[in-house]
Amino acid sequence: MEADLKSVEVIFAQKLACGEPVTRQRAFRTLQDWIKQQSAVRPFTEADMMRLCKGLHYVLWMQDKMLLQEELADRLSQLQLVFSREEERVLFVECIFKSLAKEWNHIDRWRMDKFLMMMRRVLRVLFVHLSSLKWKKSIREPYWAAFSRTTISTDKSFPDGLKFHFASIILDEMDNAGGINKKQITACLKPFADVLSIRGISDYLFESISEEIFATILHQKSEEIAAKMEADGEVDEKSTGIQFDYIALGKMLFDVGKMPETVSKRRRKLYDLVKRFDVAAKGGDPYHFEPPVPQIELTSKDLEEAELKLKKLQETVVLERIQMKLEKKRSRLGDRSCSKKPRLDGENEGSDEDPSTATAARPKKIKKKKKVNRNGANAYHGKKSASKCKPG
Repeated sequence: MEADLKSVEVIFAQKLACGEPVTRQRAFRTLQDWIKQQSAVRPFTEADMMRLCKGLHYVLWMQDKMLLQEELADRLSQLQLVFSREEERVLFVECIFKSLAKEWNHIDRWRMDKFLMMMRRVLRVLFVHLSSLKWKKSIREPYWAAFSRTTISTDKSFPDGLKFHFASIILDEMDNAGGINKKQITACLKPFADVLSIRGISDYLFESISEEIFATILHQKSEEIAAKMEADGEVDEKSTGIQFDYIALGKMLFDVGKMPETVSKRRRKLYDLVKRFDVAAKGGDPYHFEPPVPQIELTSKDLEEAELKLKKLQETVVLERIQMKLEKKRSRLGDRSCSKKPRLDGENEGSDEDPSTATAARPKKIKKKKKVNRNGANAYHGKKSASKCKPG
């Protein structure tokens, strides 16, 4: 019997994308029952699973409340356990990641966190399921093959941001699930080393995998040694969490670094990690730093002379700062005194002021009153009339 997805088109179109939370929850329960029924009859095809995952993607898209987002992400991730066949569960996980990658460029920054959270919850449910089956190779390998086609791939259509997020959470979720041995964890990390060997990957993806996977393992070892040394002064061989085969991981990275197609810059990075894995394999701290030992042994007299030189240097620096402040203060006072000096005659010459405004600023001359003679006549007219009279 074929998976009759046409009969549930109304659920995808109206119920799962509805704005009412109660309606979406009822549709989700109906969909869960429908998946059980259809999976018991025949396996889902990839086209059917992609359509299902696209509908689930928009269910989470429509949910805006924080607490309901977490609850919904948990319920969506639990759907992989509803399928009756392991092949369908693998296909569901792969299609969830493909659907997220397809819509990644259309997700705004306000909705990005909830989809990254859903990615983590899907891995959490998956690894708990694999842990309950003791990480059997026959069951584990199909999932890792799906990862190699999506989140641990060199496919440029799959965003590097999702690959980086996957690399940053996989060790945490495997540690939380537990039940994995050294040989199994080495096999799980092999695809990441294979990606590092490919020349065409971006520097961003190379740094993400090398730091989030391999450097994180070394930092965990360094932190464990430091914590135990502080606790009882000695290192205990037993450790909590995932146990790694440092020799196997170092050899894995060395094989990648010696490949002729590996870029020299990346080769140096890989060989540095290989050296640190060798230190961790011998029980040492891979990030331990020892201060350099001086070649010449210093005496107490040398230390006293160095102390005197340091004090003199400090005094010189303090005096120079005081002198610099005084010079700045004198220069400011000199500028203020120059600005308060009165202007002298002819000082406007050569200035940048407009001549029309300069003349307007000058004070007007006061007109003198004309002199009047005793007879009341104008003195000026009297002189003028006198000059017109001819002598004799």
